[in-house]
Amino acid sequence: MKKSIKTAVVTLTAFTLLFTSPMFTPIIPEEVKAETSMTQPLRLAGTSRYDTAIQVSQSGWNYADAVVLARGDDFPDALAGVVLAKSSLVNGPLLLTETAQLSEGVLEEIQRLGATKVTILGSPGAVSEKVENTLTDQGLTVERLEGANRYGTAGEIAKAAVPQSEKVFLASGSDFPDALSISSYAAAQGIPLLLTEKKSVPEVTLETLQALGVSEVTLIGGEGVILPEVQAQLEDLDYTVDRLSGADRYGTNLEILNSLSFNTEAVYIATGAKFPDALAGAALAAQNNHPIVLAPPKAFSEEGMSYLGSRRDEGAAFTLLGGWGVISYGMESIIRTGNVNPKISLQYWDGYASYETYLRQLSLIPGKATDYVDYVSPNWRGSIGTDGSLKLVWDEGSSNYKQLTNMAHGLGMKVLPLINGSGATLNTLLKSPAAREKLIGEIVVLLKNTNADGVVIDFETPLDYGDVKDPYDGVRNDLTAFMESLHSELQSMNKLVVMAVMPRMSSSQYWLDAYDYEALSQAVDYLHVMTYDHHYRTSAPGPISPYPWIKQVLTYIQGQGVDMSKVLMGIPYYGRDWVVDGKNANGNPTYNSTAFGYSKALELADSYGATITYSKYNDADPVGTPTFKYTDEKGVEHTVFFDDYTSWNAKLSIINEFGLAGVGPWAMGWVDENTAEGLFPLLNQHLR
Repeated sequence: MKKSIKTAVVTLTAFTLLFTSPMFTPIIPEEVKAETSMTQPLRLAGTSRYDTAIQVSQSGWNYADAVVLARGDDFPDALAGVVLAKSSLVNGPLLLTETAQLSEGVLEEIQRLGATKVTILGSPGAVSEKVENTLTDQGLTVERLEGANRYGTAGEIAKAAVPQSEKVFLASGSDFPDALSISSYAAAQGIPLLLTEKKSVPEVTLETLQALGVSEVTLIGGEGVILPEVQAQLEDLDYTVDRLSGADRYGTNLEILNSLSFNTEAVYIATGAKFPDALAGAALAAQNNHPIVLAPPKAFSEEGMSYLGSRRDEGAAFTLLGGWGVISYGMESIIRTGNVNPKISLQYWDGYASYETYLRQLSLIPGKATDYVDYVSPNWRGSIGTDGSLKLVWDEGSSNYKQLTNMAHGLGMKVLPLINGSGATLNTLLKSPAAREKLIGEIVVLLKNTNADGVVIDFETPLDYGDVKDPYDGVRNDLTAFMESLHSELQSMNKLVVMAVMPRMSSSQYWLDAYDYEALSQAVDYLHVMTYDHHYRTSAPGPISPYPWIKQVLTYIQGQGVDMSKVLMGIPYYGRDWVVDGKNANGNPTYNSTAFGYSKALELADSYGATITYSKYNDADPVGTPTFKYTDEKGVEHTVFFDDYTSWNAKLSIINEFGLAGVGPWAMGWVDENTAEGLFPLLNQHLR
């Protein structure tokens, strides 16, 4: 699958950003957040709930004189804290801590903000005196707002945040979702948020209503969480009472979102199953009256999908609160695209003759394999001869073929062996109808002997036939004729045909005239466009598969009349390390490079203390390609380009933009255990 693409070298613009492990938190550079927010949601996530709150703070505040601090392992004291955080008393973020000690990173964040005051929510049983002492020892002014219980604490917070208010929101003190749903709006509008018991309003809450001068109360949540008796009790006390509610926590959330006036230029999304991420995020959302959407664990309701679809159509920027464990890749995909239909995942299974290597690659696929992979294409070194003969790595009678096929079948995947051909050998074969017929016969035998489900044909760089008028006319017709005959034969056997074709950007790339993309797409089940090796082994250093280039190639393919729903897009799992190895006749440097996987790239950067940056191919590149330079022990300068979860994520978003069938990455041999942990869930996000 390796090839050389003759194309102009585009000057790359590099920028530097803080690089952390993207397995947990893919980083989108500041330069491109605005232009990618409609298609690439920003995710604010740390390694814990406490760290996520810090990430939220860093996203929303460069400076704050004061902060709110609440316990992170339980919700009651903190629920009303969002209104306090937005109030003039604080006007800063809401941070979380462990009860017994100040959580790691919290003090550093307070110091980064330049804060001088911290308001602790709850009694020492919620946030200990040790935490308070840690803060005061640093010269910070600490105030504690507490009541005898959660209802009293909410009252003290409300009186401090909004001393006088005609309106109040009243939510259940027994659970968190309804309070979280209203919290960003309450904070943005300066309306206190109080808590109630299920059957009656606590006395301390009634006292707070009187102290605030409240006349209107809006109950948040259905009659299952706040009984009608509560409304009757309040009405008997001459309060005007209404209710915002739905069938469940997600229904109530949507009722709030649809009934109240929000600024929906941005939408924040947090899990509805846990409280910490939404709590910290609501303070950020409240800055500009943005809504908080509570995401269910698996699937949005029809009403939820409709709400997200409307915001998506308006161009809203989505911000996800929390890591992959709380808002999954699949859920992010639904939020981003609204598309819940799965796409095809063809993974090249490149063991290169080692049975054990094939087994290792199968073992890397986590959980249920078909959540990530549909087809595997083993490279059994299926090379062709000029006479149409097919040679494989093991003897024809080897049990390895069937055993590997059966193992893949056992995991629910189909097996499509890879057949390679190129150059003069390919030309000689294609010129001969007898040789073409023989190769088709050999492929049929291969599929019968191995129980495989079809083939991937990878015919690259066919040469011209030397015709004066159209040098590629003959080879183009013969290549198409071969694929049509093969497809007809295998279709009768209920076998699949995939063809891997070289990428093309324009009609000026005459050396690719052998590919009649439209005709070939009609002679296959899937057309895999190999959108990688834009920069290759002996080219000057550069991105292997830059985002804008992929789109240029697909735009050209689409313009040839190809049904894009049959197209698989290529992405590389490998990177390259280039060095200068000499000069050409013009005195310009020549290059050579070695390939390696993502984990090796990180190891190299770490071992040489290199700074990884993201290099943009052009202004249309949303995230760029990771790159770094280093000098080895011999004084040789190296330039490295590779892909990571951030750049893969951006490229995979192209699938839906062009309505593609799916993806065909090269290749699993570059994937190790560490890479697989984040890579396969990323595939699931975009394909499932």
